[in-house]
Amino acid sequence: MGTLQWTPALSVGNADIDEQHQELFRRAERLILALRSGDRSEVEPLVGYLTDYVVSHFEAEERLMRESRFPGLAEHKAAHEGFRREFHDLFLDFRRKGATALVALSLHNWLAAWLKEHVSGLDTELAGWLSRRSA
Repeated sequence: MGTLQWTPALSVGNADIDEQHQELFRRAERLILALRSGDRSEVEPLVGYLTDYVVSHFEAEERLMRESRFPGLAEHKAAHEGFRREFHDLFLDFRRKGATALVALSLHNWLAAWLKEHVSGLDTELAGWLSRRSA
């Protein structure tokens, strides 16, 4: 299982959004490492932090979308809602089963895929829109 790291290839070209994404990737990687080591004392605070951070990050993105009249707002917002639900469900799975290898692998694979796909897809579309609007 590889690491979950932000790379410059995932840059959306908006400094604020890129900085927030880098922090999301850092914290998600810490969560995965805590799960893999079975460190429950680290997992709970990281999940809490990620939950709160994701909410504030999504709100910031959605505010930018509303202010710039981004045409993909509904789709993007729906993706954010889906993330919140799935992340919550995976955390409940952790609570039921504990920090098993399967739980860690499931969460790692899901987080890695979701973050990379969302950042390189919908967030890149948003950044392009913002760039064109400011030009």
